[in-house]
Amino acid sequence: MNIRESEKLELKSSFAEWKEIIETLGAFANKNGGKIIIGLNDNGDLSGLVIGKGTLEDIINKIKNHSDPVLYPSVNLKTFGPGEIVEIEIKESDNKPVFVLGRGYIRIGKTNQKLSQAEIRDMIKKYSIPDFDQHSFKYPLKQLELDDKIIARMPAGYIKRIGLTKKNKITNAGYLCFVKQNRLMPNAVIKAARFKGNNMVKFIDMKDFDVNILRGVDDAIDFIKRHIDMEVVIRGKSRREEIWDYSITSLREAITNAVVHRDYADSGNVQIRIFDNRLEIWSPGLLPKELNVTNLLQESRSIPKNRIIAQVFHDAEMMEGWGTGFQRIVEGCKKNGNRVPLFQEKTGAFVVIFLKRIKGEGVNGGASEGVNGGASEGVNGGASEGVNGGASEGVNLLFKHIKSHPGQRSAQISRSLAKPKRTIERWLSDLKKENKIEFQGSSKTGGYFSSGGE
Repeated sequence: MNIRESEKLELKSSFAEWKEIIETLGAFANKNGGKIIIGLNDNGDLSGLVIGKGTLEDIINKIKNHSDPVLYPSVNLKTFGPGEIVEIEIKESDNKPVFVLGRGYIRIGKTNQKLSQAEIRDMIKKYSIPDFDQHSFKYPLKQLELDDKIIARMPAGYIKRIGLTKKNKITNAGYLCFVKQNRLMPNAVIKAARFKGNNMVKFIDMKDFDVNILRGVDDAIDFIKRHIDMEVVIRGKSRREEIWDYSITSLREAITNAVVHRDYADSGNVQIRIFDNRLEIWSPGLLPKELNVTNLLQESRSIPKNRIIAQVFHDAEMMEGWGTGFQRIVEGCKKNGNRVPLFQEKTGAFVVIFLKRIKGEGVNGGASEGVNGGASEGVNGGASEGVNGGASEGVNLLFKHIKSHPGQRSAQISRSLAKPKRTIERWLSDLKKENKIEFQGSSKTGGYFSSGGE
């Protein structure tokens, strides 16, 4: 093979060399960028790389947890002759120096050299730049039309007092929060769509919210309400309570977090995806390295990626800034009768998956009457039908139940189908062997999902 290592190319045989991989990414980021090919030996020949389930997610998490500032490389699985390789590519960092595994490296020829203290000081002096939301926007303030209704919600002279203008130019934070219509920063547009069924094949409706991000949160909630159902729960003779498919309070918190804490250097958009059985909120960028999806619900502090934007939302009373947002999302879901949402990191984005409430379940007391969807159907929906007709029918029944009620655990499924937990676990084992289902999430809050098999 003619593939050879260079100042912008490194070859690695396997992911067992993950520390060297991260070291090289840091060296590339501190120089001119570069690419690592995993699955080739030093001669450029296939090494017989075996890529297991979760391998790519694991290396992405290791890169995130061991780089400062966090590196976001592109990771691609490719076919190379008769085998497979993984390409990890990183661009030159705009925020140098980059430290990995507690040290700074730079690429010199085909090797990674440790940065000296003098080189580190020079980089800090040369590349020290303000955070994204503190950058001055490219157009003078007088050329922009601001949203008077949003400004009226804030104290007098707020934009200048909080430092959202610099030398007659508005900052990125000021533009995103107060412009009337966002035509100049397309990746900050919030996108929402309602799909038919449980995949992204057919659209029922879609909408782009090209307003400021404060108004965009409200508009996104209105869009969601148009595409989900609500039922009325009667408590006593005069008390009526409206219960939506999803906790509106939790959705608002999640959307607010998505637009405030996203990575605005990423060209992607905040996306709201509404399916028949779930609602997903995608936010470009991963969690801060101090957090991960397994400790989100523990006590934590607020670590805003965009501090000025977070301050504006706090002053507008749209977020509290104490790091309790994830707990409030979960509590809102429980109060509404929804299962605990799933928190995941996928393809460089942080994703919150809300599971649709089963009508009539999870609401304490009172009869319910359907508003949009007619009378509430029973949870079992005829589940007992065919259960006694043999193990295969039971397995098929369970598979249909998981497709229509994703995210449930074995105990929940046992109650829903009125079958012994041991029977349910045996059927689950059969479906997992057939690769029809998979368990997603942590051992405490995760559940079973269809993996697409039929």
